[in-house]
Amino acid sequence: MDETPFSFDDFSVEMEDFEVRRTKKHDRMWVVERGGSICHIPWIQDGVVYFGSLNYNHYAVDISNGKMLWKYKTEGILEESYPCYWEGRIYFGSFDHNLYCLDAKTGKFLWKYKTFGEINSPPAIWNGRVYFGSRDQNLYCLDAGTGKLIWKFYTYDEVQSYPALHDGKVMFGSFDKNFYCLDAETGRMIWKVPTQGEVYILSRILVHDGVVYFPSFDNNLRAVRVEDGRQLWKFRTGNYGCVCSPALYKGTLYVTSRDGFLFALSMDGKEKWRYVRKDPISIPEVYDDKIYFGCEDKHLYCLNLEGRVLWRFKTEGAIWLKPVNFDDKILFTCWDCHVYVVDANTGKLVWKFRAAGEPSPFPPPYETFELVMKHAGGVREREDKAARRYDLNLAEEEEGTSAYKSRVTYQISTQYSEKGKYQKDADEEAL
Repeated sequence: MDETPFSFDDFSVEMEDFEVRRTKKHDRMWVVERGGSICHIPWIQDGVVYFGSLNYNHYAVDISNGKMLWKYKTEGILEESYPCYWEGRIYFGSFDHNLYCLDAKTGKFLWKYKTFGEINSPPAIWNGRVYFGSRDQNLYCLDAGTGKLIWKFYTYDEVQSYPALHDGKVMFGSFDKNFYCLDAETGRMIWKVPTQGEVYILSRILVHDGVVYFPSFDNNLRAVRVEDGRQLWKFRTGNYGCVCSPALYKGTLYVTSRDGFLFALSMDGKEKWRYVRKDPISIPEVYDDKIYFGCEDKHLYCLNLEGRVLWRFKTEGAIWLKPVNFDDKILFTCWDCHVYVVDANTGKLVWKFRAAGEPSPFPPPYETFELVMKHAGGVREREDKAARRYDLNLAEEEEGTSAYKSRVTYQISTQYSEKGKYQKDADEEAL
């Protein structure tokens, strides 16, 4: 399989003929409907994998064979507020406005804390406290044992960001276009970094050697000093927003953008190479000199450290969140209602688990953008932003070579045209 990356020098100037404009705030995650789709970064603990589904259930599954151990039903969708574990307990948020705490072994309900908005960002634990954001525009700090509120910090828009805990500080982003650093004990603001776009962070935020790396919908990845918020550098990732903090492996940063790019960067923010797909790709997992990531094109990819494809695994749904490794295997969740485990070296299926329900409908990836094309005579043609999406018309064998090697086309998006049906009484199965 001869799919190769291309260097910065190969990047065509054809994109100078196009202009991408924002039309509204990104809201794709809020308009998905109930179904069996799974959009969680799973947590693996003591031979058990924990994850939630858009069918309102949170699951515990035996990682050796994919058999369900227990499930707990909430009153809302469980989308990107993936779980965390602390002292025998599992914590996760729901669209029903609650943060839940369950016994990790039995799934028994322990407590919940209600906010004034949907919870679609993952919690994090530090020093016996749980931190999480809500659509009600607050970051919360609770006692992890009792669920009692310790403090909350108000921003000026919804908080959908992983909270990074480091050296007594908690750092997170907000849709108010700021990245914040607070005192983790008191909630007092230490500094904030303004951006030009919503700060929506799906992955755990990388903090390394006193530097925090975070993305923004202004298309930039930033490196900022934790001590004082001083920006060291920023790297532009594309035109349709960046939502993932990078993975660090052997001195190289690997970061993805919503355009379908995977970038390999030096620690000072210089591009080494890039790999491209036609659709948005997930947060990468780098393990044993291999790079793993999912894609909205319904594949999990495995690349070597030079950006060449080693294998790919076909599913029936989009893969948006980071795969995780364990025991030379790769585990990931998928919009087709499954959790998959594949061999890390060959991509062969080990087992899969299906959650109840059919895949949830979702809008096209670039519905908050419009693309304006400049013709030679200076005339601009505006494409309908809601019905169409920007795509790269690459033949399958050409993907992964040059992002703008082939002509640009516009492709009608049909994935949101019909509502999915939810099978309320379907049984989960391990295959």
